[in-house]
Amino acid sequence: MPHLIVAGAAGTTQRRLVSETVRREREIGYPLAARREGGDWKELLSAENCGGLFDARRLVLVEEAQQLGKFPIGLESLLEDASSATHLLLVYDEDPKAVFPKEAHSRITWLKGEEIPRFGAARRRWAEERASEMGIRLSTEAMGLLLESVEDPEELLSELAKLAIAADGRRIEVEEIRTLCFDEGEKALLSLLDGLCEADRSKVASVLPHVKRRDLIPVLAALHNRFRLAFYRSVFKAPRLLKIASEALKARPYQERQAAEAVRHYGREKMAHFLKQLCGINMGEKTGNRNGWIELELAILGLLADSKPAEREERR
Repeated sequence: MPHLIVAGAAGTTQRRLVSETVRREREIGYPLAARREGGDWKELLSAENCGGLFDARRLVLVEEAQQLGKFPIGLESLLEDASSATHLLLVYDEDPKAVFPKEAHSRITWLKGEEIPRFGAARRRWAEERASEMGIRLSTEAMGLLLESVEDPEELLSELAKLAIAADGRRIEVEEIRTLCFDEGEKALLSLLDGLCEADRSKVASVLPHVKRRDLIPVLAALHNRFRLAFYRSVFKAPRLLKIASEALKARPYQERQAAEAVRHYGREKMAHFLKQLCGINMGEKTGNRNGWIELELAILGLLADSKPAEREERR
């Protein structure tokens, strides 16, 4: 009988756990020989029953293992330990221990995916720990920008690996994040967001033609997220209320700093009007009744027209 390796994880964590397990099994002499999906326990165990002591070692990956149902009572005594020639890697979306009788637990190798925080300080600590393991040092601003821009944990790890090669022991700064981690369209969108928050008219004017090469809906969403946070910062002055608003919007430190910058340049009513315009353009774009890019450009120009640039404030 085969040895069971049971992995419980979901989403990108599951993919990484499976990938790492397949690699580790290959290194100890169990190459991936077959992939299966769901099925029936008796058919699976019968098909993968190892024939003898000298059979070639092999790993069989069984995805969607929850479709197998509960492990048949009475077969647990037939399960082998890790010395079996066949290892079955069973992949579950959730904790699968209830699927197996307690008598079988000691005969199974259990794997659990890493719990990756999705928001706030916990996510930042997780990213900083991964960066430290890779030997990378990022400035506070650089880490904030990377976390704001990359949602998926696997993609974040990939970007950190890329930075580890480029850094060569140096501390990574914001500009290197922009250069190494963003394509031209992403860099242009980020420059637009920052330029608007800073009321930097020349920056906005220079990047807007590049941003227009992207799909409109994601651009509207990015603008709405940034200025919604800025609007709430203009409404809630008390630190306690600001913290509640930021946590509700799952804002990250870089977003909060840029939102605070926007509050310096735009009045509450103007930001509220801009947000209403974004919602209207979004609705019109989805129904095909409006010329979205022209309306967005006019809304941006209207926002900048009533701004209070920093240099103007300094002269007063």
